[in-house]
Amino acid sequence: MAFTLKKSNSVKWPVSVQKATDGGKFKKHTFTAIFKEFGRDEFNKLVGEGDEALGDAILVGWEGINGEDGEDLPFNKTNKKALLDDFTVMKALVEAYGKLIMGGAEKN
Repeated sequence: MAFTLKKSNSVKWPVSVQKATDGGKFKKHTFTAIFKEFGRDEFNKLVGEGDEALGDAILVGWEGINGEDGEDLPFNKTNKKALLDDFTVMKALVEAYGKLIMGGAEKN
């Protein structure tokens, strides 16, 4: 099958977030991010602009995130800003995106 080069592509990708809990432990939470892929030049420019710009650019949607009321949290500018303001979520998003662009972890 031939490879088709696309100028813009979005990919649904799993994200695992480790949230601290009482007693010095962590609980793993997962959701699906919808990431926008970028060319190297644009990606490097975004990295130079900092985490906030990078997170805002790469995250174009999500599935599996609930609000405090237990209902699906809609993807919108306000909710996206709140999500990206969480250090542990931002770390998880950057790690997941890194796996996406680097081809995942190699198996031994």
